[in-house]
Amino acid sequence: MRRAQILLLMGAQMFLPALGRTQTGPLPDPPQVRAENHAVSLTLHAVNENGQDTFAFDGANVAPVIRASPGDVLRITYVNDLPPKSSETCAVNPCMNMTNLHFHGLAVSPNAPQDDVIGMLAKPGQILHYRVQIPRAHSPGLFWYHTHPHGESHRQVLDGMSGAIVIEGMERYAPQVRRLRERVMVVRGRSIEHDPNAAELRHEVEIPSKGCGGDAEAVEEIFTVNGVIRPRIDIAPKERQFWRIVNASPDRYLDLQLDGQTFEIVALDGMPLAYRGPDGPTRATDHLLLSPAGRLEAIVTGPPSGTLPALRTLCVDTGPDGDPNPGMVLADLTQPSSDRIGSESPPKQVHAVDKRPPLYKRLDLEQLKKTTPDFTVTFTKPAMLSRLKTLCSTSGAYIVAPGGMTAVAWGGLTSGVPRLRNSNVTGSGLAPGLCR
Repeated sequence: MRRAQILLLMGAQMFLPALGRTQTGPLPDPPQVRAENHAVSLTLHAVNENGQDTFAFDGANVAPVIRASPGDVLRITYVNDLPPKSSETCAVNPCMNMTNLHFHGLAVSPNAPQDDVIGMLAKPGQILHYRVQIPRAHSPGLFWYHTHPHGESHRQVLDGMSGAIVIEGMERYAPQVRRLRERVMVVRGRSIEHDPNAAELRHEVEIPSKGCGGDAEAVEEIFTVNGVIRPRIDIAPKERQFWRIVNASPDRYLDLQLDGQTFEIVALDGMPLAYRGPDGPTRATDHLLLSPAGRLEAIVTGPPSGTLPALRTLCVDTGPDGDPNPGMVLADLTQPSSDRIGSESPPKQVHAVDKRPPLYKRLDLEQLKKTTPDFTVTFTKPAMLSRLKTLCSTSGAYIVAPGGMTAVAWGGLTSGVPRLRNSNVTGSGLAPGLCR
């Protein structure tokens, strides 16, 4: 029954542009695979459906959510059922239809049979056997898996070969999420560059005619949520839900906004905020920038009765050499009506509960300022400097000035995983000091 519902929703979505807004369906919940005896076991297939590569699981073309606890083992049999020859274009032609898996963000071994994206490659007809050991001390949070063959990963991920990974235990750092309805949302880019229905699709998600800078620009992609264009998310007024969102686009930014509401951020990029700052376990914001592969875990509150808000991405200006990132609607928030409450009741959620006390590792920013940078990054283009300032203001970047230079610990106190930690950044117009 569950498989039939997923297939019905995916099939109906193909006709959405022609049918109009009234046909929007609910946000589908991807199938979930959980551990038994501390092992998560599944078989995943790489297949080609209607000219696009995709994952197949349990008889349906949908990527499951993999749920594991610290200390568990992922046992994944990955079967390459792609055709011997590809009709698509790759970054390195010709496409060989090779594939593998990468477990993005997990602190696991890069050696086979774990997260090895160099030596583990499957040609069509071959099978890979993964045995990924999750460390007992691993942080809880949202991660994701996707293909990673050199020269072909961009095409495969753009086709939708990605899925979410949840490492259990977030209630250790945010006890309030334990009793909230959880929604896992995988936001993917969908190419419309050669789609005959491109104009209808742009209208469907309300992409404006002009880009961030006021000029018309070619729109190459739109976003889907769990494989669906502009689904409906039911949430009652004042109801609190726990949303876990991954930007699974290979090359597009999200600047997430919930009309009239705020995100109460619990974790960023698979790291609870409380891990680095137990005195501030959550942070409220009205919008948040997610780069490709970025993850947001936040509590949202249902809007007042009678309002029609949307979850949307704002326009992101990537400069004259960047890809278009127009604003668009991702999903509509609706209040469940009496006739839908029975037919679309929340699924039963059974999560493994980690009863260990939380561990904290405070980040000493003052000490970080005094250390010698590991490398230097020099920005020469004004657009790049402007972009860095935008990232600073929207993503919790921290710009400091040790020794008269300008260094960046990107996300240091918010996500706990600095991406440009301890590095020099120079450029005209970039003022030293703390940006938070």
